[in-house]
Amino acid sequence: MTSPPINEREFTLLIKDHSSIINKVSYFYATDQIPFEDLRQEIYVNIWQSLSQFRGESKMSTWIYRVAVNSALMALRSSKSRIETVKLDFGILNVSTELDDAQKENLQTLYSLINRLEDIEKAIILLWLDDYSYDEIAETMGLKRNTVATKIYRIKEKLSKSI
Repeated sequence: MTSPPINEREFTLLIKDHSSIINKVSYFYATDQIPFEDLRQEIYVNIWQSLSQFRGESKMSTWIYRVAVNSALMALRSSKSRIETVKLDFGILNVSTELDDAQKENLQTLYSLINRLEDIEKAIILLWLDDYSYDEIAETMGLKRNTVATKIYRIKEKLSKSI
């Protein structure tokens, strides 16, 4: 497996290679109290501080996803009042320019609906949409595989009822 970066240059490359994961998590968990940039910086710091704990038992991307989601959830818990979500800037989520207007609108609708989910549901469905297996999602989220399967089924039902 990949060994953790040991210097700033390697860390910068690691962040660049996994920026889409970090940006996506930051956007879906950003709020008025915890702006996107602040949350993203918090994730960077937590990745840097936790690198020595990476044992190579999972893919680096899976580990970074877990650190990013845990960082976001900790930031949300530490904010004092109930948090409301902010409107997403879908441009940073790399919506393909090859999509027609109807497809882009459908994708934006999906992201808006996902943004309304509970925090843990958001994390699970984002991993699933990024083609992570149930086992990888279970590992990333610290859940059992069957729990992940059940949650994904329920999330899909919740999303389909919202459309």
